[in-house]
Amino acid sequence: MMLRILLFVLLLIPSSWTEIGRKNTAIKAAARSYAEADYAESVNNHLLLSSDFGINSPASNFNLALSYHYNEQVEEAQRTYQSLLSASDPFVASFASNQNGIILAQQNKYEEALAAFKYSLIKDPTNEQARYNYELLSRWLEENPEQEQQDQGENEEQQDEQQEQQDQDQQKDSQEKKDGEGDEETEEDEASESQKKEDKTGEKSQQEKESEEASDLESDLSDREKAMEKLKEKLQEMNLTPEQASQILEAMNAAELRYIQQNTKKPSKRPDKGLPDW
Repeated sequence: MMLRILLFVLLLIPSSWTEIGRKNTAIKAAARSYAEADYAESVNNHLLLSSDFGINSPASNFNLALSYHYNEQVEEAQRTYQSLLSASDPFVASFASNQNGIILAQQNKYEEALAAFKYSLIKDPTNEQARYNYELLSRWLEENPEQEQQDQGENEEQQDEQQEQQDQDQQKDSQEKKDGEGDEETEEDEASESQKKEDKTGEKSQQEKESEEASDLESDLSDREKAMEKLKEKLQEMNLTPEQASQILEAMNAAELRYIQQNTKKPSKRPDKGLPDW
């Protein structure tokens, strides 16, 4: 009976209470792992707070950035610090800028580091760690001006390298574009040359055909002229009157004329549709 009552009471507990319990457990786990300097576990726990429970408060993200930093995940740490520079909490923004300045100084970016320490003091003038770092770096740069010049030179060199790389990329793109246009022009030129050759070959072939046809026709005419001469001789041998011989020759000349007219323009192929047959 008591067991049934207990189960009934558990069923009456809202699911939101269970969710709150899970969230509190996750918050405690993140705080505990950070306090115990288990920074790898602290990173995982703080990421879990953000992904599963939507906890993205400035304090939680600052602890995540510190966990990254102490776990030697410098790139992730710097990115998270920089995301907190505009945090609504000026104390968090100040400490985040100070930590970002430390990373910049370790990267030999002294001018940027000095600016980060200065920004930290602007957000929180009572941040003594940022003040100490700012004064220490300022004094060191005064005593070692070559470092400041080297820093500026490296920045200018990086900018020059970036500009040079951009110029090379642009030249490469431009050259590839020109090569592409050249390839297209070459293909068009080759096609044009091929078409010209085909046209010339066609014209030559047509001219050869016409020449052959003319030669055949001349040959036929020559043969027929010889035949006519022989025919005249035979007519003379037959002792025909001049009138009879003239009639026979005129009839043969008319037949010959019809033959010539039929063969002077005999098409070698069917004309193209829609084009005149000239």
